[in-house]
Amino acid sequence: MPMFRTSTAQLTKAEKLLDILRDHDWHSTAELARLVGHRFGGVVYQLRQGGHTVERQRHQTKKFQHQYRLSNAI
Repeated sequence: MPMFRTSTAQLTKAEKLLDILRDHDWHSTAELARLVGHRFGGVVYQLRQGGHTVERQRHQTKKFQHQYRLSNAI
């Protein structure tokens, strides 16, 4: 769920993803696909181009899945 907004109806995919990642916790591919859309890789690229550091790691228990988070360096 977005932390800083009450409605996600008018948000872009980049805004949705940024709202989710602002907690700096790891979020699974499945969760992000459900909340942002299945093709969120381009959105991750967009955030990185905008100066955000989005980290990715393999999911510890789910084979073939990754987790994403916004770096605390921002």
